[in-house]
Amino acid sequence: MPSDLDRWTARTRAALERYALPLRHAVVGAVVRPRTAIPADELADKYLGTLLNPPVLDRRLKELPDAGRMLLALVGQSRQPLWSVGQLLTLLAAAGHADGVKPVLDLLAAGMLLPDLPDGDDEIGGFDAWLAANGGLPARVFVHPTVAGRSASLPTGLPQMPGEPNAALTPRIADGLDWPLRLAVAWQRVDASPLRLTQGNTLFRRDQTRLQADELLTAPAPDQLLPVADPGLLALFWAHAAGLLTLAGGELRAGSFPTDWGPSFTDTLADLWAALTAVEGWDPLVGYALSDTGLSPAPTAGLLAVLLLAQSPPGEWVRPAPVAEWLWEHHPSWSGALPPDHQKTGGRGWVEAFLLGVAYPLRLVEAATADGWVVRLTDLGRHLFAGGPAPVSQPPFPQTLMVQPNAEILAYRQGLTPALIGRLSRFAGWKALGPACTLELTADNTYRGLEGGLTLAGVVQTLNQHGVRPVPPAVADLLGRWANKRERISVYPSATLVEFQTPADLEAALARGVVSVRVTDRIGLTDDGREPDFQNLRLTGNRDYEAKPQRCLSVAPDGVTLTVDPVHADLVLEAEIGKVADPLAGSPPGVRRFLLTPESVRRGVAAFGLSELDNWFLTRTGEPLTPAGRLFAVGGAVPPPTVGRLLVVRVPSAAIADGLAQWPATVDLLGERLGPTALVVAEEKLEELRAVLAGIGIGLS
Repeated sequence: MPSDLDRWTARTRAALERYALPLRHAVVGAVVRPRTAIPADELADKYLGTLLNPPVLDRRLKELPDAGRMLLALVGQSRQPLWSVGQLLTLLAAAGHADGVKPVLDLLAAGMLLPDLPDGDDEIGGFDAWLAANGGLPARVFVHPTVAGRSASLPTGLPQMPGEPNAALTPRIADGLDWPLRLAVAWQRVDASPLRLTQGNTLFRRDQTRLQADELLTAPAPDQLLPVADPGLLALFWAHAAGLLTLAGGELRAGSFPTDWGPSFTDTLADLWAALTAVEGWDPLVGYALSDTGLSPAPTAGLLAVLLLAQSPPGEWVRPAPVAEWLWEHHPSWSGALPPDHQKTGGRGWVEAFLLGVAYPLRLVEAATADGWVVRLTDLGRHLFAGGPAPVSQPPFPQTLMVQPNAEILAYRQGLTPALIGRLSRFAGWKALGPACTLELTADNTYRGLEGGLTLAGVVQTLNQHGVRPVPPAVADLLGRWANKRERISVYPSATLVEFQTPADLEAALARGVVSVRVTDRIGLTDDGREPDFQNLRLTGNRDYEAKPQRCLSVAPDGVTLTVDPVHADLVLEAEIGKVADPLAGSPPGVRRFLLTPESVRRGVAAFGLSELDNWFLTRTGEPLTPAGRLFAVGGAVPPPTVGRLLVVRVPSAAIADGLAQWPATVDLLGERLGPTALVVAEEKLEELRAVLAGIGIGLS
């Protein structure tokens, strides 16, 4: 798999090749500064070679105008290489540069920015014309990672906020796992049910409501300081910006979860911060918010709020109010997008919601209370935005999982890492996010992991490697059965199933080539899943195989004979009934009957489990497993019956039997009561019973 640098390098080369040759010579010449003319086929190589040469690249950056250098510094701090021109102009205006689009055009001409071009073969003859043809503000440009990386150390020109060096405050620091966990949940939600978007690439109301009400995505974090609006929608958009979700054909689908997600904790949180700056359509106070201009102020305002904290000395606390005041005065569109009640306070609530509700759980900001909230960058934040040293990695805590016999997993947060979150998300479903997170193993989740490239051995190894004890045998067996079923599955995007009256009819159709794949003994389909040639078939009806299973079996009084109702039977029955019962020979023409036998019921218990077999009978017959069938299922597990010789005493009435069973003189001489008037007596106690009864005038005949 190509690295991120390789992908952007390939993208850069493709953009250069779309330049008209005179423009390509001019841009490459501005970067390379050749002494002689460069052949056309060497222009891209010379350009990329200069970008990968740090000393030369640093000289080119120093030669840029102040506005261009400052803009590249902000882009480098964002760690997001792709920006719309409108958002870059917002950053320029906030930093005090009112030159309009000129700094962007200057950077394009200097080769430090490149246009983000859709697939096509149209040449770019000039940047002014390209920008006008692409709508101006919505046009997108990107920075090569080497340029962004070298620019991140340049001065941003942002002021230092008033600070409070209070060493007595106790900082609160998040573990940084909350947003990685929520993005993983959003990925699973979309994987289970892709989201169709409107023609304007917005969410339909039903999907918006579903995500806003999702109990897991909207649950408060264990150490939440302030809530944000619509955290489920933020997680969705953030997962898309981070590459976990893909948009194609107007539908948002789950991509392949990165197998290397989280090579290190610092890298993961830095990547998520970069993706956050690309999230449009969400606001920490309003939630799902679509801007009339298509340019939300949230990405640039959030970036500037964090970078303003980076201007303070290490250890110094900053109150949100001065940050909000600066944004109010300098950001060109942020104040106008605030709700009316927050405009009265100068947007302080917005800054608090972003820093404490988004940046704090991402471990970029730590907070304390001193007559209100105060914040400062964490060691990770200072490393990313202020040139501080890399954070000291915490000692590993590998044994953090506990696999329960009911196939649930407890995951303690102190041992979770983004890499482990990513791996667990591929084969287990998240159920609760707390100090001890909960996941569940299901057949669907297991199939998803196996389809995504995992193996059964790898799943069990992950659970054992990170578990406080080995995987319970029952869970390992369950995973094995799910994996075995998955390996026998063939997937057709669409298919027409043909159901024949008898197995002989199916054999004839296979011989004639009408169908080529045998699904059951009476159902077949073509090998590519397409419709067969219906001219060779006599159709008597059709059936909706996607309908819910219905009652389609009747049980004879003997408790072992099952008769199929052909009107309500479905494909799932055809696949399941052979695991429970055997075909009954000698059935009348057109009638299909099956017989429960000890062997067939044991097969059903092995395939479903006894409780699931009960549910299957309830769904298909309206009644649980018959007593005869249950006898076959549990016969080998019950204690063996006992055989003994006993005498039965029958008395004239139930009242006399009640008296004998109650009288202390006779109760110890009698055994079990077989009926209203029948009592058991051991043979050796018969004479003693006879004598006791004679004393009250009752004789035994």
